[in-house]
Amino acid sequence: MSSISILLPAYKSEGLLRKVFCRSWWLNGMENPDRELVIYDNGGNGKELDVLRHDDSYEIDSEQVLGIKVIGDGNNIGLNAALNECAKVAKGDYFYLPHTDMYLMPGWDTALLDACKNLPPASALLCSRSIEPTKGHTDFHVIKDYGREWNEFDEGKLLEDFKEYKDLSVVSGYRMPFFLHRKLWERMQGVDPNYFSYCTDDDLVQTAYHVGVRRFWMVNNSLVYHLQGKSNKQQSVDRDSDKPYIYFVNKWKEKGYAEACHPGQWHPRLIPWYVRTR
Repeated sequence: MSSISILLPAYKSEGLLRKVFCRSWWLNGMENPDRELVIYDNGGNGKELDVLRHDDSYEIDSEQVLGIKVIGDGNNIGLNAALNECAKVAKGDYFYLPHTDMYLMPGWDTALLDACKNLPPASALLCSRSIEPTKGHTDFHVIKDYGREWNEFDEGKLLEDFKEYKDLSVVSGYRMPFFLHRKLWERMQGVDPNYFSYCTDDDLVQTAYHVGVRRFWMVNNSLVYHLQGKSNKQQSVDRDSDKPYIYFVNKWKEKGYAEACHPGQWHPRLIPWYVRTR
């Protein structure tokens, strides 16, 4: 089985890491031993990352958790810069880019690996489908509320309902969390560190398009529960600012995309939404 590195910047994620993300990464991915979790400490994580950084006996449900690497010194360098730092030390064939407010459902990884079998490594940008407590940016996610805070999260009920959401189809789509081969990451030269938090996903999609990717696939059987907005909303550097979007437009116009505008309006013209491919 191909190896996977999860690249995970963490900012003000105390509680989310142990009770939601790390728990799901460990319990719902045991069938793939070739995996690692690289966390970048962007600060505000309390004692959680200190435990992961220094304590070899970190446990979840009495199981010793292995394969977690923590880097960063607690200074907030932004989402994209942190992803680039994680990639420098990651060993996997594939990179997965979730957020700390996500719970990875059973089979999230095998569904993604199955979807990209026999594809050239740098030819596809894949993503998981999310279960959201409320309607988000698109109409293509599952809407069901299992909790919006880590201490309200109903893991038992979510896993009980899990079989209801199984769907073997693959459709065109491009929302985080993204999954891509290391060779594509290298062709893209990572992600643009000039974005701090907002518009990062949009630029990643556009960069993949720019280097030749035309397969943008949402793998419906790769599922995550998203507590929705706990990552970005805690950032203050570029929240409620037009600067990331102005930078996006100017950047891509300079690269020859004369019609570049706000990505939410422009990307559907380049990449169709929700066309079934499998």
